[in-house]
Amino acid sequence: MQIHFVQLAAPEEVLSNLPELIFIFFTLVSFSAQVSTPTGIISHFVNLQVVVPEAFILGSGELHVDMGSTINLVCIIEKSPQPPQYVYWQRNDRMINYDDSRRDITIETTPGPRTQSRLIIREPQINDSGNYTCSASNTEPASIYVFVSKGELID
Repeated sequence: MQIHFVQLAAPEEVLSNLPELIFIFFTLVSFSAQVSTPTGIISHFVNLQVVVPEAFILGSGELHVDMGSTINLVCIIEKSPQPPQYVYWQRNDRMINYDDSRRDITIETTPGPRTQSRLIIREPQINDSGNYTCSASNTEPASIYVFVSKGELID
């Protein structure tokens, strides 16, 4: 008995530029398995879909809020075969998930096919400005820059 695996189709850019694979979200590759038997050849076709999980923070690349209002950031992790094992939030590369000195910070993560992690900072101050990053165990991090400023009083 002989078994032959034949690759039927695959985008050449995926095979020749493997470091760029992270930027390809869906790739479909077809394979054929052929078995020679005394009565002929039996073929079986298999489609392999490569899915790369993706994280993004809702909104544009920056957020402007007034002091004393609320920072509400939502990170979405999707295209993942299973929910991430963890989701961490950072401000200027410093983890804020377990910062017990701040009682005005809440993080809520809802795992699922489309995992959602929400960072809420009540009554932010100027020093809460910075680059906020959502990091999940199975994705590249996503970032947004938050500007906290004194609101203008209009008389």
